[in-house]
Amino acid sequence: MNDLLFRLEPALQHLLARAADLAPAINATVWLVGGVVRDLLLELPIGRDIDLAVEGDVNRLTPILAEAWGGQIAARHLPFGTATIVVDQWVIDLAQTRTERYPRPAVLPEVQPAPIALDLHRRDYSINAMAIRLAAEHGRLLPMPLFDPLGGVADLAARRLRLLHNQSLRDDPTRLLRGVRLASRLNLTPDAATATQIADALAAGYLALLTPERIQTELCLTLAEPDPAAVVALADRWGMTQQIIPGLRWTPALDVRLARYHRDEYGIAPLAPAETVIAGLLLYDLSDAELAMVLQRYHLPVTIRQLVNDLISLRHQTTAIAATTSPSALDALLHPYSAAAIAVLHYAANSPIQLATARYLREWRLLRPPLNGDDLRALGVAPGPQLGQLLRELRAATLDGLVTDRAAAEQWVRQQLAALSR
Repeated sequence: MNDLLFRLEPALQHLLARAADLAPAINATVWLVGGVVRDLLLELPIGRDIDLAVEGDVNRLTPILAEAWGGQIAARHLPFGTATIVVDQWVIDLAQTRTERYPRPAVLPEVQPAPIALDLHRRDYSINAMAIRLAAEHGRLLPMPLFDPLGGVADLAARRLRLLHNQSLRDDPTRLLRGVRLASRLNLTPDAATATQIADALAAGYLALLTPERIQTELCLTLAEPDPAAVVALADRWGMTQQIIPGLRWTPALDVRLARYHRDEYGIAPLAPAETVIAGLLLYDLSDAELAMVLQRYHLPVTIRQLVNDLISLRHQTTAIAATTSPSALDALLHPYSAAAIAVLHYAANSPIQLATARYLREWRLLRPPLNGDDLRALGVAPGPQLGQLLRELRAATLDGLVTDRAAAEQWVRQQLAALSR
């Protein structure tokens, strides 16, 4: 396993070699740790987030590395000995190796510098507690052995999720949410002791001790997973979802909606952001009151907040949508809502609504009339409310096929002006 570092792309190897070269000047040692090491072992693609542990003064090392890498220091937390440097496509987190003490459940820990072995021991799961020391010669990384004092390799081989401490979930309940993401993504099964700790932590209500901001961070990470729905399904089996978002649960109806999304029979998926649509599908069965509570509790990104607000209103329009007899009537109903919300309705609704929403998103929503406001002014329409009204009516006539080209549109405008002047 001495060749793991050479599975990284060359540009990242170069950055890590520079870190290995510069750290000894301030009596520091740098280790690659966490998820990157785990994913190298599994031969999985490496993401943009890189975790480095520093034995030594990380606050001195941070500006040295930022300058050498040509990167930008995006965050620094001096009391915790942590920093983030953005370099090209990578977000590199540095943290001083440390021990932690949690004075109360779910609060930030008190930290003390410590060697790498103790730092790995304070982590959450064994598969996240492996490290590789960075060493370089002539500007190139040297092969270095994997440091695995807590049996992470064996747990990966057995597809086992294993907590390292009896009080781990009490100290930091976000580990419940990280654990379910790992278990879903990597097809892991908690060992007996970990399963008991998960059940006990949920029974004790530790998730409720977290601030909404910390839970929201974990929810956003869930939406960024390769299969967010699988994470929610597993979280529901563990009994976790109700403590995060009351009303959220895995149901056969949700399974059907997500299957429709993945089949994408009408080619709707590319028309709205995947994370936003999946979030809407997961939330679709929540009542209006439960969705309102989500809006109140969490400081959601603007796109998700708009989606939730749209769903609260749009779900009540299904009968009217099914009864529409023209494209313009459908446009009048759907125009106020985001493409993502309409896509959610498309996957959640029955066949007639699916067909109508598919045509709306792919054709009618994008349709523009042959004339714009300048054209109408040139035809004698004065600026003001009348111009806006005529533009809306011209769009409706175009949607319904009553106006098909520029000449027909100009004739239509003249007819409207003549009627108004009588």
